[in-house]
Amino acid sequence: MILILNVIPAYALYEPPTIEEKTIFDQLLTQFETVDAPKKDVSDVIGTFQKPMVNTFSCNFGDTNNQIITIVKTKLVKFDENTAHQDLVTGGSYTWHCSETMQDGKLFLDCNNELRLNPKVISNNTQIDPQLHDIENLVILYHELLHGQLMIDAITNSSLWQQETCNLQPGKDIDYSFADPDHKIINYLQTQFASDLVNKAGGKMITKEISSDETNNGSFTIKVLSFSDYPSFGNNTKITFRTNNISENSFFQVKNDVFLSGYLKNSTKSGIAWFYLFNEKTQNATYGPIPTWAKQTAGLWSNGNAHDEDFYAVIDYLAGHNIVKSNNGKNTFSTMPHWFQKNAHLWVTNEIDDNTFVDSVQYLISTGIVS
Repeated sequence: MILILNVIPAYALYEPPTIEEKTIFDQLLTQFETVDAPKKDVSDVIGTFQKPMVNTFSCNFGDTNNQIITIVKTKLVKFDENTAHQDLVTGGSYTWHCSETMQDGKLFLDCNNELRLNPKVISNNTQIDPQLHDIENLVILYHELLHGQLMIDAITNSSLWQQETCNLQPGKDIDYSFADPDHKIINYLQTQFASDLVNKAGGKMITKEISSDETNNGSFTIKVLSFSDYPSFGNNTKITFRTNNISENSFFQVKNDVFLSGYLKNSTKSGIAWFYLFNEKTQNATYGPIPTWAKQTAGLWSNGNAHDEDFYAVIDYLAGHNIVKSNNGKNTFSTMPHWFQKNAHLWVTNEIDDNTFVDSVQYLISTGIVS
């Protein structure tokens, strides 16, 4: 699967999100705001979901316009598969829609922006490792919020954008390039964010850029990593990868080296591949059986028939018996997110095994979602 996170122009009429999409967004946003990982402050764009952001600045004498007043609002809308390219699996999109009104030397920019999230990708129809999938979902949301925040940064702080807009002629388009549609800034920021989350989850993330001059008319086969450089990983390593601007991709291993083959969709631009390394978990747990009462409590909590404090006792038991490792040796769990009820339900109904459930709890703790 190729997971491409793009700004995709969307000009359809506004359709409200489905209940599933609204739930996904609320859960991801809560998780994103509490996760402990290096990330750019995107609170400005997050705030535009609740309240319009108004920014005003004056232009110089002699400019086309005297003053610029920008109003930015963002709403969650229904994901539209027709806005995505047929050969791509799109995690989401953030689009800027600003209307221009000029009056008495003032230029009003009324921006009604839209965020879309693909429920098929977020709900893991691709059946990738749950631990990695949780990380990728956060990256999807972060990526789209950056398209909003970077443009807001230009509106509020960029003298270049402000000067261009002060001299914007009637009928001319606003400069949206600061939203980074080519992902020159976003790829770096999301890679830093994802790499930290993968490291905390016990894995390793490796980024490989393939420039056009490394290809033969766009086609290539190139070594991306050697396990000799990563002694903590070996024959039991599970490899997952995602790409940008690379099609018909596949990877193969020769002894300790891993190679990637494919071709650049746009041969004038570089392709990027992100490789995720995780050691395979053994099928049998290295700990004793989890008591029946813990699973029963998780079942009641997942159905809303038990209080959070009851479920904390389950997590406390796992930490107290070294089944999961708590941060700084503390066994206090006071911020359990309610979106985790789905994981608990899957465990109780035997749709995921004990190891998978324990791994998901450990992920919450390791990333700081649960403290």
